[in-house]
Amino acid sequence: MTIPNILSCFRIVLIPVFVWQYINVPDDQIALWPILILILSGITDILDGFIARRFNMISDLGKMLDPVADKLTQAAVIGCLMFRFPELMILFVVYVIKELAMMIGGLVMLKGKKKRVPYAKWYGKISTFEMYFAMALLLVFPAIGKHPVGIWTIIAVSMFLVIFALAKYLMDYLKTPASEGESK
Repeated sequence: MTIPNILSCFRIVLIPVFVWQYINVPDDQIALWPILILILSGITDILDGFIARRFNMISDLGKMLDPVADKLTQAAVIGCLMFRFPELMILFVVYVIKELAMMIGGLVMLKGKKKRVPYAKWYGKISTFEMYFAMALLLVFPAIGKHPVGIWTIIAVSMFLVIFALAKYLMDYLKTPASEGESK
């Protein structure tokens, strides 16, 4: 297992630590430890990508493991935040539907005639960045989530980017040719 893959696994291990720390923060306080855990997760995410590219450690496992760590982290954070900000339920549902569709599409590509490991594109990265930014905003400034304009702005922007990324990935999937030597 490569160093980047170990870092991705470490990010997955941080998820229950984040959840445990978050559920033990009183509603009216800034979630300092969960924020620090999320920052550590983000740093290891950046490091694993840098190390993989810089030292030619890119692997098919890493191409799958890194986004899985991202998605599990995002789902856990949104799931935790939902208990304090119930309005996030709609974003959580849309997010889960998008990720399930992406997972099914990726499996179909690998098992079918489109035999290549899908990878993250710019629009997926923008959606991921914005989602982390929105979650961090609610962790650092929980009062924003208590104001209707604040929470619904976060939900609207996040949902737009999640749906946009899903639509773009779907268009890419439909344009992906079958593997060489196989009929299209």
